[in-house]
Amino acid sequence: MRKPEEMLFALLRASLHEKETETALFVDATETDWNECFLLAKKQGVMALAWEGVLRLPNSLHPDMELKLQWGIKVEHLERKYQRYCKVAHEITELYKQHDIATMHLKGVGISTLYPVPSHREGGDIDIYTYSAGKNMSNSEANALADTLMMQQNLEVNFEKTPKHSSFYYKGIPVENHKTFLNVHAYRIAKQMEEVLKERMNPQPVALGTEEILIPSAEFNTLFVFFHAAQHLGSGLALHHLCDWAVLINRYGL
Repeated sequence: MRKPEEMLFALLRASLHEKETETALFVDATETDWNECFLLAKKQGVMALAWEGVLRLPNSLHPDMELKLQWGIKVEHLERKYQRYCKVAHEITELYKQHDIATMHLKGVGISTLYPVPSHREGGDIDIYTYSAGKNMSNSEANALADTLMMQQNLEVNFEKTPKHSSFYYKGIPVENHKTFLNVHAYRIAKQMEEVLKERMNPQPVALGTEEILIPSAEFNTLFVFFHAAQHLGSGLALHHLCDWAVLINRYGL
């Protein structure tokens, strides 16, 4: 393993385990090593998480001031982005609740609540699974109504990309409303696991800032995060997928 890669893993270990960063690797780290480590963290979707590891190093072992400022500013931008995502996640949840629709948050802001610093879990969109909160309609009817409510707000809802979910932008933030958890139309094992996941949803409330959202059970997430990561093997498995798995193991064990 190259030195910048070893440095990145050391930073992530410190962040995920909330302990001091191992110093030996950084004593003779060059400016080039640090720059490569930073670029690798960005590419792998763990830049903010690695930043926590930087701050757990003695000041004398930090990268040069130019890189440190650049890194810190980008992390601050991600933290502000996360707050916007939290606000939208809560607004969507409350809107659907008014129409007897329950909203369970997958990955993204949902799994971020398991991280030591939730705003440092990077994500690209908000993934939700909507279903009936009562007995007035079926789960599929509630899911369809969730899309209709967005269209009634003059938002464009896209049904064409994949049968797994619809998608729309709410206040500029991408949202996926899942019809299924996995790509059941492409993999036979996914169709079998879909039923297992539905049996193990067991939604539970967690704090998201000053509000609450629903996330799936630990058993659901253990299965779902694994299968979701497996689906990325062809298109690109990244370190942020493995970090999701790590926080689950840290919190719940196997």
